[in-house]
Amino acid sequence: MSEGRMRDKVNRRTASMWCSGVCVAFLALAGCGGQAASGGAGGKVDDLSIRLESDWDSLDPARAQGTYAFQVIGSLYDRLVAIENGKVVPYLATSWKQAPDSVTFTLRPGVTCGDGQALTPAAVAESLKRLGDPKTKAPYAQLVFGSAGHTVTSDATANQVTVRTAKPYSDLLEGLAQPMASIVCPAGLKAPDSLGATPAGSGPYTLTKSVRGSQYTLTARSGYGWGPQTGKAHYYPRKVTFRVVANQSTAANLLTTGQLGIGAISGADTRRLQSNTSVKRTSQLTNGSYFLVFNQAPGRPGADPAVRRALARAVSASSFNKAAMHGSSTEARSVFSPMMPCYRAVLPGPMAADVNAARQALTAAGWSGGSGTLSKAGKPLRLKLAGTNEMGPGFEYLQVALRSAGADVTLRNGDTKTLAETLFGTGDWDATVYPFTPPAPTPSALSLFVTGPAAPNGTNFAAMDDPSYDAAAAKALSALGPQRCEAWGEAQQALHDSANVFPLVHLKTDWFSSVPVRFGLADGATTVDIHTITTTAGS
Repeated sequence: MSEGRMRDKVNRRTASMWCSGVCVAFLALAGCGGQAASGGAGGKVDDLSIRLESDWDSLDPARAQGTYAFQVIGSLYDRLVAIENGKVVPYLATSWKQAPDSVTFTLRPGVTCGDGQALTPAAVAESLKRLGDPKTKAPYAQLVFGSAGHTVTSDATANQVTVRTAKPYSDLLEGLAQPMASIVCPAGLKAPDSLGATPAGSGPYTLTKSVRGSQYTLTARSGYGWGPQTGKAHYYPRKVTFRVVANQSTAANLLTTGQLGIGAISGADTRRLQSNTSVKRTSQLTNGSYFLVFNQAPGRPGADPAVRRALARAVSASSFNKAAMHGSSTEARSVFSPMMPCYRAVLPGPMAADVNAARQALTAAGWSGGSGTLSKAGKPLRLKLAGTNEMGPGFEYLQVALRSAGADVTLRNGDTKTLAETLFGTGDWDATVYPFTPPAPTPSALSLFVTGPAAPNGTNFAAMDDPSYDAAAAKALSALGPQRCEAWGEAQQALHDSANVFPLVHLKTDWFSSVPVRFGLADGATTVDIHTITTTAGS
């Protein structure tokens, strides 16, 4: 995700949510690299470099907003649970008991912080309390705990911690598996203002050298043995260096010459690396999707569901994928991606363009004008299409497609900050493609953008009002197991049936390695899971 600031004229909460979506998705979230990795006994890589496309904003898990921060945080801190292949697995907690409004965790014994202090249930509870405290101003706390309030208690005798929400919130368990819910050790809680640059975790590494804007050296902790069950034969390289390499082509060149160990690459350089036998590729879908959406505010053409549905008929997911992403993404059949729990393919197939059907539907809705721009009651069908320079060709395709349906389309591409201000601030737009790519695979993250007060008073940027979705989401948050997923399936279907969102593609991140290791991805495929590293021989 881009670490660029998007807060001018946009409230802090809106900006933080935007960074989890637009910045991550539009900039394709690259990973990172450093110097060439050195080998160790048995073919293991002892000195591993991982690329950061941009510098981190904060190493305080509660306050960090950028993917690059979460990449480093994941090596320094531990979490109660982790996610493997869409399922929650043990980490600091060996087991848990879940209800719709609570989770009680039994903790792993013998865990120590980087300073040697024992990590107790009380310390874990205090860290989670700080995350949810409004004074902390944690941008992603709502993704972890929901919005109704919560309490955290500990039981030293039972070695347990209980998190309870004021209202049912069945996404709580997945929320606590996310990097912003990493557990801060007591030393850090005593000096919270220092956490931005001085980590205090119980993770497998400690930060031993930091050069802002350049590189960060982490050294493995001796005796660490409580990582999550995400890697069955993993090991921890003796040293990990995160190095800032902003340019995609530069990073790709460093990978091919062995000067970077691991890095995510986007754009044209991806195709170049795919044909290079000196590097190996790891690819995975992110959470969520890019979806076409229309402004439903009063007076906008998109306020009429018939117009929204008709215009979408002129758009091809495949053509958008080719124009915006060089065809590297996967065409979508739901606003959720298959990587998220409770995914349901609500579309019979990817969106396909049918211009004649689009114009016929608009004619049936009262618009006329022959083969040119359509009008209704003397008012032309004019659309302001809001886009970004990073995905300019994709938005140019949409402009042509919507024009073919009979709309007079003005395209305004800009940087992501400008687009954020337009959607969440001024509201002067009619159509866009929104990148819903949450860092957490929590289905309720979508509700932040499709329910509640319309922008600028809330994050419901398209001014949607969908009682069917609201009812299904409420039912899902009060249920567990199959009933929860059935309700989330109904919610996805409701958004489609009401012509509120039109899923186009699921973003796919491409990671490359020049060293003999295998690795998994975490946090919606935006970070390397340091706990999954193995040699190519499976050591």
